[in-house]
Amino acid sequence: MSKTKITDASKHTEQFLRLADEYKNVIAKVCSVYATTDTPFSDLYQEVMINLWTGLDSFRGDSKMSTWIYRLAINTCLTLHRYNSRHTIQAMPIDACFDIPDDSSSQQEEIKQLYQLIARLETLDRAIIMLWLDEKSYDEISAIIGISKANIATRLFRAKHRLSELARNL
Repeated sequence: MSKTKITDASKHTEQFLRLADEYKNVIAKVCSVYATTDTPFSDLYQEVMINLWTGLDSFRGDSKMSTWIYRLAINTCLTLHRYNSRHTIQAMPIDACFDIPDDSSSQQEEIKQLYQLIARLETLDRAIIMLWLDEKSYDEISAIIGISKANIATRLFRAKHRLSELARNL
């Protein structure tokens, strides 16, 4: 291997490791929303990391790195979810795949319930709600998901309404 290829490989590895560390919580959050018994959190996380490694050279800089990583993670999870949708899929308990902060037991329980409710939404709506909870703008959500801002607004309104209905029926 030539010295140039080794240097390029070393830069690629360094960039990957930096991004994997910097965005591990974002990736974990996306994976936790789509984790099921058929597609566990660890499998989703591993697939996202593989796609991050292989796709890193294709990042053109047309968007922010965070937008690209959200989109890569969501698309990876959606692809695996659709692949497994032919089978009966049971959502995993949220605490089995996501670190809930140790703030207070009542707050932990509320966060668990919220994510359990989010897991009952349609697959695309899960991503939209998750991004909205991360305080992403409609422009950013639109760029990540790949649908118009108007469609984001409509789906977000309906998803919030659905979450309210689900919460009332607990």
